[in-house]
Amino acid sequence: MFRKIVYSLVCFLLVMTAGAVNVNAAQPKATGMFFIDKPFKKEGLRFQVTVTEIDNPKYEAPTYHVNTIVTNISRKPITYTTAQCYDVTTRIEAYVSEDSWELPYREDEPACPPVVKEKTLKPGRTIEQDEYFRTDELPGDLTPDYFQLNSYVHILVGPEDKERKEEIVKMQTKLLPGLTLNPDEIELQAESSVLPKSYYELKVTGKASNNDIKRVTLQVFNTIITLRIDSKSGEFSTKKKVKAKGPSLQSGVLEVTYNDGTKHTYNVPIENSSN
Repeated sequence: MFRKIVYSLVCFLLVMTAGAVNVNAAQPKATGMFFIDKPFKKEGLRFQVTVTEIDNPKYEAPTYHVNTIVTNISRKPITYTTAQCYDVTTRIEAYVSEDSWELPYREDEPACPPVVKEKTLKPGRTIEQDEYFRTDELPGDLTPDYFQLNSYVHILVGPEDKERKEEIVKMQTKLLPGLTLNPDEIELQAESSVLPKSYYELKVTGKASNNDIKRVTLQVFNTIITLRIDSKSGEFSTKKKVKAKGPSLQSGVLEVTYNDGTKHTYNVPIENSSN
């Protein structure tokens, strides 16, 4: 499932930024994307969340589309509860200085009856849902410093023949406007120059600011480049020749892997140094 999601994400990002898709300017269109894959081994759940920033002419500011997939990665069924329209509770908060505001859902979101239900998620099975959040109702003309995404599931733990305890499995992630790279996590500069026979020379430099980062890779077309991080400084630098597989080289897919198995996937721009 994970390989399928990442492959689809990679293909979409590269095609979208290469300009191969003809999109009507009057229609909603994706302008940024961020993918999170986080396992909770103790609780037996894996969260895979794709956040897409959508430029919708209907609103004055972007809308965030959040696709959430929660998988039972344990060997036993997991019982969870829900009192909303969705099995997974998702919230996005915008932070400006010391203040925060919760983003409203899209206008056509269904009303949710407050009825608590118990459901069972079998091993290997998933919960999948889509939600939309609007940014046009933030107070005044304030521009958020960052957004915080909270996705959580209420599960029941303990023997079935006794009263079980409710536990919240929560994934929390910081998002920057435009879904750009978070400098507290990693900084990266990538540029390319055109070579003969449909090749590019790619130069990538940067710094991994978070000590919990285990591995960083950059995919350009069909080439995956492992960025080797200096253990002391956190810096990395590499040159690589890549074979072109499309009309132009404008972006790559950056995957940041943490020691606990969490993965963050970004669409990153690549500057053309040939001009």
